[in-house]
Formats: sequence, C-alpha cells, structure tokens
Amino acid sequence: MQRTVMKKLSLLGISLALTLGFTSCEPNDDNPLPPSLNMTEETSASTGGALTINQGQDLVFTWDSRSGSAKLETFSVEVVGANAPSPLPSSEAGNTFPYEVSNDDDESYVDTLVFNNAGTSLGQTAYTFTVTDQDGETNSVEFNVTVEAASTPLGSAQSFTWERVGGNDGTGLAQFGLEWTSNSSTSAIVKTDAATKMVDLGSAAWTSITTKEGLSAAISDASGINEYTGVSAQQNDTYDDVLGVSHNGTSYLIHVTNGDVSSGTAGTTITITGEYKE
Repeated sequence: MQRTVMKKLSLLGISLALTLGFTSCEPNDDNPLPPSLNMTEETSASTGGALTINQGQDLVFTWDSRSGSAKLETFSVEVVGANAPSPLPSSEAGNTFPYEVSNDDDESYVDTLVFNNAGTSLGQTAYTFTVTDQDGETNSVEFNVTVEAASTPLGSAQSFTWERVGGNDGTGLAQFGLEWTSNSSTSAIVKTDAATKMVDLGSAAWTSITTKEGLSAAISDASGINEYTGVSAQQNDTYDDVLGVSHNGTSYLIHVTNGDVSSGTAGTTITITGEYKE
C-alpha cells in the first residue's frame, strides 16, 4: 500500500513539473515574446557588428522579421556617421522608412535595402535596423561599418613601342593620350592632348607605386608637364624615366627604357620602348 501511494505521488510530481515547465515557456502578459529580426549584409555575409569595406563599395542589407506575441507594427532604419544618406533609399519592396508595416507584412516582413556606393567617405557609419510590434516590444540589429581606402594592385608590366619616321606623326601613343609630331634638334618631343595629364614621377616610382589608388593619387598630387623630352633624337641610349599619365579615367605608369635612332631613305627613325602598368 505504501509503495502504491508513493508511486502515485511521484507520478503526480512529474506531471506537475512538466505542466509548469510548458507553461513557463509560453508567452503571456508578464513575459511577452518580442519580434524576431535576422539581418545579413550580403556582400560580406555579416549578421551584425563591426564590418570593414573598401571605399566605393555597395552595402546590401536583407532581413527576415517575424512577429512574437503581437503583430509587427513598424520597421525603422537609422544611419549615423560619415556616409549617412539623406534621404534614405527605398527598399526593394518599395517601402520607405520608418515603415508602417502593412497587414500583409505584420506577421512576417522580408525585404532588402541597398546603399549604393556606401563607402564614399572614409570613416565609420552605424546602420541600425529596428522592428517594433503592436505591444511596443522591439528587436534591433546594428552594423558598425568602417570604410577604408581601396587597394587594387596594378596590372602586370606590358611592353610599348613608340615610333616616329621622318616627318610623320609618331605611332603607339594614342592609348595614353599622348602625341609625337615633332623633334627638337636634340630630343624627341612627346606631348599630351587636352584631356591628358602627364607627370614626371622619378625612376623609383616604377617599383614603389604598386596600386591603382596609389598611382592615381601620385598623378593628382604632382604638377603636370605638357611634354616629355628625355629621349635623344641623335643617338641610341638607355633610360630610366618614369612618367605618370591620366587619360580618359585610366592612370598609366610608364617606364621609358630605350631609344633607338637610325637613318634611312624615309628620314630619321626614332623608336622609344619600355613598359607600362595600369
């Protein structure tokens, strides 16, 4: 008899414990279940927190927000810092922010927000996404984005040949926005056209400048020259001249290494060779 009573009490205790356990997990007025918010920045696969991007890079945020104890009411986006746009862009679903969640979205709101060229300025920007339900419960995810200067390696060195025969215009220069239509009594005269900037960077620049951004900055910071007259029009020689050229949005690092002068029936032929990177 005692064993039967003890067994019944034990089963009653287990049943009560299970009941209390299940009850405590369910949302109620004293313990409401807030809305969920899952965020991803697609280009980096980041789900929140610190994030570093290159200057000029886009940011693509996607989210999936679902209701908890109450239906969704608003979805807001706050952007503060170096690259805060005004106004905020619209989402791919056509929503502007803060968004008063429609009846179609009040249980599950899935959307995408793109910040084109989000890394215009160097520095930090905070992107905070917040969903609020009809009971005032919220959930937020923040991305702290740092924009750094982009670093794109220059391409491999390629050979070039510029040649001028007699009184003809030089060939092989148009790619760089340069022209060669005359010589002085001592030198070949390589000139820029109206849309080109040329600078003398010094021989060390051929190895010290390794990125597109570094080359662009070096050309921008240096004083332009209208012509390059470093190659002899009278004799063969070797050279170690490095020019920076900006033409039609492309920057070139040009290394002049050789000049060859010969005479023939067509007149004097001068050939300038070397390598370039872009």
